[in-house]
Amino acid sequence: IHVSVSSGEIGLRAKALIHQKLLNDKLRDTVRDGLHAAVTDPLTGLFNRRYVEPHLARIATQALAAQREFAVMILDIDHFKQFNDTYGHLFGDTVIKGLSKRLQSACRDGINAYRFGGEEFALIVPNKSIRIARQYAETLRRAIEKLSIKDRRSGKQVGNITASFGVAELEHGQSPESIIEQADKLLYEAKQLGRNRVMPL
Repeated sequence: IHVSVSSGEIGLRAKALIHQKLLNDKLRDTVRDGLHAAVTDPLTGLFNRRYVEPHLARIATQALAAQREFAVMILDIDHFKQFNDTYGHLFGDTVIKGLSKRLQSACRDGINAYRFGGEEFALIVPNKSIRIARQYAETLRRAIEKLSIKDRRSGKQVGNITASFGVAELEHGQSPESIIEQADKLLYEAKQLGRNRVMPL
């Protein structure tokens, strides 16, 4: 059976198909953007805890299977509440953004920084022993110590920004969750010992 289709009808069908494709593309982009927003911290642009936990589990499993060294560090801005109380929450946000930029600029050799929540950050350190990871944390600690943020209200540069670090190494048979707990415990010890330090010593 021969069915003739006019050029006008072909044009209409083509327009409908193009329109449907554009709608599908837009929907796909919306879903992708939504997924990215769900795992990204809006203030710093760093991946958040929702992303880092499964990501850490995946990397840790690969490291154990390949018998590679693997470390995690967690750091927390010291006396952060005082910055908020003294200069306001907008200044606190500026401190977090400034520190995250400092972390990002210092990341190399496959090391990545994440915002773990509030004033707490995590760094995954693949293929490095705890000794190297601790040295790296000490370098970051000194860099943060030099950080100076401008208070928009007064126009003054505010220094004395410090951070405490807990560094843990993945050992055979250890779960990714337990390495986070270990690093967090060491961070707490750093706070108890006076802050602005890396643990273990």
